[in-house]
Amino acid sequence: MSVLKDNGHGVTQRSLEFWHKNKALIGPVLSVEVRDNLLTDMHPNGYPVEYPCLITGADGAIYLSGCTCGYGGEGPNGTAKILADIGVPLERARKMMTEEVICYHTPERRLI
Repeated sequence: MSVLKDNGHGVTQRSLEFWHKNKALIGPVLSVEVRDNLLTDMHPNGYPVEYPCLITGADGAIYLSGCTCGYGGEGPNGTAKILADIGVPLERARKMMTEEVICYHTPERRLI
């Protein structure tokens, strides 16, 4: 199982680019979790990087630093784009992005 991190420094556009470039590597998406303090890791330059978004697939996982939730800004809008990309209706994704915590399981996961 591969675990990928965007090292995007919290920049939503970089996280979205990383998602689109690497999503095929994790297989069908099973769940998306977004919340504060999900993962803090050290950047190779020695400073902490927060990863509030975890997308788990059948073959791996992607942590994104620039996709968040809980308000109507750029980070939550990035999360809504990813949710829509995996099949969540856009209106539902936009409602979900304002929640303090997102824990979404795809229909594929529900079958496991």
